[in-house]
Amino acid sequence: MKVGRKLFKHVTVAAMATGLLVNTAAAEQADYVFKNAKVYTQNQAKPWAESVAVRGNKIIYVGSNQGASDIISKGTKVIDVAGKMIMPGFIDTHAHPVMAAGGSHAFALDLNGSIEEWLAEIASYVKTHPDVSAFYGMGFLAATFGPEGPNKDLLDSIVSDKPILIMDEGGHSAWVNSKALALAGINKNTPDPIPGTHFYQRDAQGEPTGWMVEGMAFMPMIADLGMITEQSILSGAEQVFPIFSQFGITTVYDAGFSQFEQLAYDSVAKLAKADAIPFRLVTSNMIQSPNHVADAITTLQGYQQKYSSPLVEPRVMKIHNDGTKEASTAGQFEDYNNQPGNKGSVLLEGKVLQDFAVAIDKAGFDIHIHAIGDRAVDEALDAFEVLRKRNPNSTNRYSVGHTELVRDQDLKRFAELNVVAQTTPFWFATDGEFEIAAIGKERAEKLYRFRKIIDTGGKVTFGSDFPVTGEVFGLSPLPNIEMGMTRKYYGEKSMPVTPPVNALLTLEEMIRGYTLDAAYQLNMETKIGSIEVGKLADLIVVNKNLFDIDVYDIHKAKVEMTMMNGKVVFERGDDAIAFEKIMGFPH
Repeated sequence: MKVGRKLFKHVTVAAMATGLLVNTAAAEQADYVFKNAKVYTQNQAKPWAESVAVRGNKIIYVGSNQGASDIISKGTKVIDVAGKMIMPGFIDTHAHPVMAAGGSHAFALDLNGSIEEWLAEIASYVKTHPDVSAFYGMGFLAATFGPEGPNKDLLDSIVSDKPILIMDEGGHSAWVNSKALALAGINKNTPDPIPGTHFYQRDAQGEPTGWMVEGMAFMPMIADLGMITEQSILSGAEQVFPIFSQFGITTVYDAGFSQFEQLAYDSVAKLAKADAIPFRLVTSNMIQSPNHVADAITTLQGYQQKYSSPLVEPRVMKIHNDGTKEASTAGQFEDYNNQPGNKGSVLLEGKVLQDFAVAIDKAGFDIHIHAIGDRAVDEALDAFEVLRKRNPNSTNRYSVGHTELVRDQDLKRFAELNVVAQTTPFWFATDGEFEIAAIGKERAEKLYRFRKIIDTGGKVTFGSDFPVTGEVFGLSPLPNIEMGMTRKYYGEKSMPVTPPVNALLTLEEMIRGYTLDAAYQLNMETKIGSIEVGKLADLIVVNKNLFDIDVYDIHKAKVEMTMMNGKVVFERGDDAIAFEKIMGFPH
């Protein structure tokens, strides 16, 4: 894809600043003009407008309908949106689209099912797919099995002659059968990849039970068994990537390819060359082991040199520093409920994490630290505090991914250190039963306290963590926006507000966290995140003005059109409507 460089000729600086073009024949004409719109710009100086004009891949005008008439020529495509809302394209600040594509062939379990229901689903899939040589699935909730996790014997009773591996709903553990363990050469004498952090659950005799905890325990097995391949990524992208566009997402931070980085980057390069990526993609080097630290910077530099393109930017160090509360592996200051001595763990701590962060910052890369438990969040903030003291003028961006449980004293540190708190609103709403069982009522009622982070001046951004959203609709920013405002399941007006009840966010805050502040996290706020003259033409048309409808109807709003980099990559038609019906999306 060629990226246009020249915007227009002979335009005054003042006109450029205000978004108004002078009426001159020398001005270049627009490729697109959107008129009669409710344009929510995210430009504080001019928050609303009627019309937007695009030439090449840039926005050249934001203002009134009348002002846009001067840049309409015979070749301009004029789109009358008839009062619909135009917004900046949504930015997903933490997702895994490439791995989602690679694993799109996996069967999916119902997250809310029982063990018996899961076994029935697995048995049905195995029976109806006799030609599959290695079964790959996703979606069980590890906590349903209790602290010991799932057992291989349950899967062996269904299939014993072929390997089967099922990842949990968060991608932090896997359930395998005996055949998978045997093919991977994992037995009683096999050492844990990272003792206490990434490990094989074992019985009293030291035998692996079939529960593989954290990525270094099972990701190499997925690779060895050929469950994710370059072909599965390339073919899966055809089905998965357009969904992002359908939901209005124009930029994605891919928060890690796990142990498939070389394979994934090679696949991304082929997709980019074929113009088959409908969003701009910021990518990572993902650190999942202390052994990755020594070569981490040179590895990311290599990715940057080899794979950078106009729409692909490898420039974030992703540190996968703890697990999840569902797998009881998120790093906490206190024990998990009914698990004496288990506080989870962190991958890198104290000076090790701090020195690594300083080296990354010196190399000029942004840093994104996965931290779910309160100890992991505290460790991340400590590292960023050291960075601020060492290099107070750094222009690199620091963010904490997920940020689920934060101690009271750490809430204000996000603003003080200018660290972005990243999260997924789709997880805010819950009946609380699992959370209370996992970490106790007092801590469960302190989850997702982003109201306090914003109130102290901090930035909060939103992403899906797709494909671990539980359902495809969880990828869409619109239901996420609603759930961030209500802390209820989308559309469920009668549901009680999930504690803390004083943590509701506003529509303005939710949109900003999906646009301008999201761009800030990705160090791209001068290029994207708002509809302003000179910025890249990433914008969406929504069929309803979100400010005019009931909050409980926001999830029903539809993206009518998505433009990314000046190119229309989605228009809602019969195919999109059919997909929505198949997936059961609300109307």
